[in-house]
Amino acid sequence: MCHRFTLLNGEEADRVVDWLRAVRRALAAGMAADGMVPPSFGRPGAVPFEAIDCYPGAESSVIVTEGSAATAQATQAAQAMAPVAPAPMASPDELARIDLVWGIEVPWQKGLVFNARIESALSGSGMWRTAMEDARCIVPVRAFYETRNVEVPSGRRPQYRFSVRGSEALLLAGLRIGDRFALVTCDPDAVVGAVHTRMPLALTASEALAWLDGRPDAAALLQRHLPVPLIAEEEPDPARRPANPDQMSLF
Repeated sequence: MCHRFTLLNGEEADRVVDWLRAVRRALAAGMAADGMVPPSFGRPGAVPFEAIDCYPGAESSVIVTEGSAATAQATQAAQAMAPVAPAPMASPDELARIDLVWGIEVPWQKGLVFNARIESALSGSGMWRTAMEDARCIVPVRAFYETRNVEVPSGRRPQYRFSVRGSEALLLAGLRIGDRFALVTCDPDAVVGAVHTRMPLALTASEALAWLDGRPDAAALLQRHLPVPLIAEEEPDPARRPANPDQMSLF
């Protein structure tokens, strides 16, 4: 259950958007995406003070494809609460950054649903069906956290921070409902699997673009998916949990 990640600020998220646009142009021209160097934001252990952790119920920058019905609805909802005049809408199929709330309210449980199992999303049924068709997103983060549930030592359950060795942003797959989103989870790779039985679905740049484009062959994309190389760091002290103990995950 991923219930915490380290945010990128708006300017940093915009740099990720610009990079993905460059990757998309390169792929369209038949070039390799590897030539587009991703932005680097420094080691997670030395992030600037304004970089903070996000918990369910808080707002985060996400990357979307403008022009979809779901994006228009989310943008309108955000603009309705904004104290300033809204910015012009981007052209259809353009990548853009918007701010959404992490976690979706549902009538059948107390608390927020903030994780979505990829197996449930791919089944084509349930609350994720429409989101898979027209409301996918990418959540750019510095790092994500998991609480150890594999071979748990006595006394406490330590948390681990997972990040990319090269200090680039992680591109986590997400699904949107209205002005909220959930992180997509999958079976863990070897690094996360030593700590937890699930992990957020971290994508490469080309995979992230395919995810955002809403291609119907998401299952085939995942079959070709290669794990993003991660490093794990145990926190020296237990991380502070959200105040609401009833926050849960569709897990």
